[in-house]
Amino acid sequence: MAQKADVLNTVVGKGSVLEGSFEVTDSIRVDGILRGKLISSGALIVGTSGEIEAEPIHVKDAIVAGRVRGTLHASRMVKLESSAIVVGDITAQVLVIEEGAVLHGVCDTGGNAMVVSDINAKQAEQAVG
Repeated sequence: MAQKADVLNTVVGKGSVLEGSFEVTDSIRVDGILRGKLISSGALIVGTSGEIEAEPIHVKDAIVAGRVRGTLHASRMVKLESSAIVVGDITAQVLVIEEGAVLHGVCDTGGNAMVVSDINAKQAEQAVG
């Protein structure tokens, strides 16, 4: 069976400024300014004129062409287009960064990362060098 495509049902238009806690069913596009907290069961699309300052941001997918400040958690994919500026950490299964995009933060992608304790790290250093 084919999966239903995400539906874009919320738009923050260019020139609009919204502040608060937002929980959106399906997808949201931001061409204006959104500040606060954002949770969406669908995709987040940030246009070139869009700005988001939110903590946290939880979405399924994110396509960013504008500015984002905050911790971005995507359950699937994040794409930073060439005009994107992101200040904050990103967690996603897949991260695509186009040439020219700016990212100031830590990325966590893919499967489970192995955590190394201080003791294991010292043992690894001694074995290597």
